[in-house]
Amino acid sequence: MLNKTSPIVNLAYVLSAGLMIYLGYFVSREDTWFLFGGFTLLFAAVWIIIKHTDEADADLGYYWGILLRLLIIASVPKLSDDIYRFIWDGRLLFNLEDPYKHLPDYFLDKGLSGIDESLYQLINSKEYFSVYPPFNQVFFFLSVLISPGSITWSIIILRVILLAFELGNLSMIRKLLRHYKLPQVYGLFYALNPLVILELTGNLHFEGVMIYFILRALWNYENGKFNASAIYFGLSVATKFLPLIFLPLLFRKVGFKKTMIYGLLVGVTVVITFLPLLNTAHIWAIRDSMELYFQRFEFNGSIYYLARWYGFETEGYNIIAKSGKWMMYTTLGSILLYSFVGKKRAWPSMMVWVWTLYLLFATTVHPWYVIPLLAVSVFSGNRFPFLWSYLIFLTYFNYMGGAYVDRIEIVVIEYGVLVILALFEAFGKSLNPLFLKKDLN
Repeated sequence: MLNKTSPIVNLAYVLSAGLMIYLGYFVSREDTWFLFGGFTLLFAAVWIIIKHTDEADADLGYYWGILLRLLIIASVPKLSDDIYRFIWDGRLLFNLEDPYKHLPDYFLDKGLSGIDESLYQLINSKEYFSVYPPFNQVFFFLSVLISPGSITWSIIILRVILLAFELGNLSMIRKLLRHYKLPQVYGLFYALNPLVILELTGNLHFEGVMIYFILRALWNYENGKFNASAIYFGLSVATKFLPLIFLPLLFRKVGFKKTMIYGLLVGVTVVITFLPLLNTAHIWAIRDSMELYFQRFEFNGSIYYLARWYGFETEGYNIIAKSGKWMMYTTLGSILLYSFVGKKRAWPSMMVWVWTLYLLFATTVHPWYVIPLLAVSVFSGNRFPFLWSYLIFLTYFNYMGGAYVDRIEIVVIEYGVLVILALFEAFGKSLNPLFLKKDLN
């Protein structure tokens, strides 16, 4: 049932559904003005819904978030081509081939089912070994079981899997909000967020799986189930390595000994997930690909782009091979510094600032990289991640017309506004009045 007393809210609900269908099925990455225009209207509609939602009406917002995800269940990913590497790896496993052992072009003339030139031309990063952990490879393999040669079936299966994890995310968010005695409306910043729906359910990024295990780890930690929390945290690391940056936060919360035990359980969990495809060659292949990623890939960086500019001014060329390493070291150093001397808060609130530090020093910040930050921010008073989920969509202007162009003006606008918002909240101010009813602030 929609809002009986507010036609503008009813219009926002209906508009959000129509715009989600439009963006999910009919707008490609190259149609930039239509894409960003539709996204802006969709974000505004969600803003209106959240702003006018009482705590008693929060259920409707969550149900609507599920509906928005279901509306694009039959769409083909249009904003990212990562899906084709997922399918490529899945088909290799179906043929009992090792996705870590060789570069993609090695398999083209081997007569493997589904491994052909047409799929090869669709995959990105052809010069890299697969960087996806074995835990992810299980899902890739499942996606090709019904019809190994069908991209459509693979997309449908992966979407059903990721949608199930997203439903789990919404459930865990509600449980954790009750635990922290926070309004259920806070969860709508994630449940209705256009970036979350388009990038996870729509474009099939596995941040949704990682977020689920992080939330499960948080839930078990808060309920005193220390070992279970570590195992779920290990599964989040097995999905994406990045949650490891949260571990230093535990030292001040539970002490050195318990943190070591927690870290050991995380490590054992990760190793177990790697066992089916583990050997020395895999470790070196993944390491080499990760090093290449940090030393060659660059997209929407902030502090890194300043370092790149400095390199051009002083050295006359792009110094990413050196600055990429220094960015990694600086990220680690800043996270450790914050973990040990930063203001002591609840674990999710500290996660917000740790993930922010990581993104600020990263050489590559795709739109979906902000989603884990948004997920943990719902348990804090920070709303700059919600606004970042809109600002970062500006980066799709880099694909305007089909040819990729790194548009520095987009980076300046995005991070200029973001820094102002983040500093505003870092110094104790609140953006909540912009988004929530007065009785929820």
